Amino acid sequence: MHMQSFTIQEKKLIGGISLLLAIRMMGTSLIIPVFSIFATGIDGASRPLAGLAVGIYGIAQMLFQIPMGRISDRIGRKETVLAGLAIYFLGTLICGLSNNIYVLIISRAIAGAGAVSGVTMAWLSEGVNINLRSTAMSYVGMSIGLSVIAGFSFSSLIAGHVGIPVLFFLISGMTLLAMYITVKYLNNVDEDKPVMDEELHVDRRGLMMVLKHRDLLRLNVIGFFSNLSLTGMFFIMPLLINENMEIKAMWKIYVPMAVVGTMFMYYFGRKADTQGTRKIAMVAIFFQITGIALPVLFSGLIPLFVSFAYFYIGHCILSPVLPSAVSRYPTTTDRGSIMSIFNSFQFLGSGLGGIISGFIGGYHPVFVFTFLEICVIVSFVLMSRFRNYSTDSFSS
Repeated sequence: MHMQSFTIQEKKLIGGISLLLAIRMMGTSLIIPVFSIFATGIDGASRPLAGLAVGIYGIAQMLFQIPMGRISDRIGRKETVLAGLAIYFLGTLICGLSNNIYVLIISRAIAGAGAVSGVTMAWLSEGVNINLRSTAMSYVGMSIGLSVIAGFSFSSLIAGHVGIPVLFFLISGMTLLAMYITVKYLNNVDEDKPVMDEELHVDRRGLMMVLKHRDLLRLNVIGFFSNLSLTGMFFIMPLLINENMEIKAMWKIYVPMAVVGTMFMYYFGRKADTQGTRKIAMVAIFFQITGIALPVLFSGLIPLFVSFAYFYIGHCILSPVLPSAVSRYPTTTDRGSIMSIFNSFQFLGSGLGGIISGFIGGYHPVFVFTFLEICVIVSFVLMSRFRNYSTDSFSS
């Protein structure tokens, strides 16, 4: 399917949201590679408190995702996205001005409260023909992938030469640019269509469905562990790499890692459609298992690089496969609720990954790797039992 298949309005919406999300994701990928270094070096910091600064962002995202969806039903998608970006801008700006760990923790919570990713994707979904949504999502995914590569490329270079706080100010400026794009080029599509019906609705029925269906529960737990391990690795790895390499040289690790990870993501994402979720997801988790094990078995910069690369490749393969598998659950009335519960599991994993890794990393890094290895091994076992929603997947 080509871009020519879309109407002019659809092209404008896809282009605007792709650019908006690319800017937002570039901001995230600029700070992720060096945030734990910044958080552990600020006044009053300890590894547990630094882990809280990492994790509280994900917790805030989880708590505010649904309220933001409800607000967008009342005042519109565009207005809610602008409000969320403004909150994110404020929190990020305060991060750059933080002079102690407690201010940093509070500012990260504020930034996380600008949780509009679900509203943004609902905005895209309702503005594009249902038969073209997957293609539209692929364009958005491509823009996000390129922005991650760019963020990883410049993160350590900028931080190493002018300081990590400058990254927060740069992200704040990029957020203002995203707000300008939203105001100038994007418009509400159908204000009468509630986002809660499609993207962000969580109800008791949906939660019980997840708990009763073994395959849905497996995917949610795997999504939880996937984001937990990602946050944990991005907490401990930069600290260990920084012991062997200056910040300004860390791009030599992050850039090839991001490029290769993105290539694997697109290659295996297509394979999952023909070879099935379980096979591709198990390959991805095996990459993660191998990556996490290496720094426990070997020491030095090269094992750290190979470890991080293997883990990140596994995450890139898994990240589009899991939500795609969840979305294929055979229902016509509860898909929004099921997807929202899955997203909540992921946000919770992101939050707890930073908090737990910070706490146990305060004793010794090997404890972090051991904990994360247990998580991904459990994920591997759960995925090996995935039955693609067959009738025997229901709990009795």
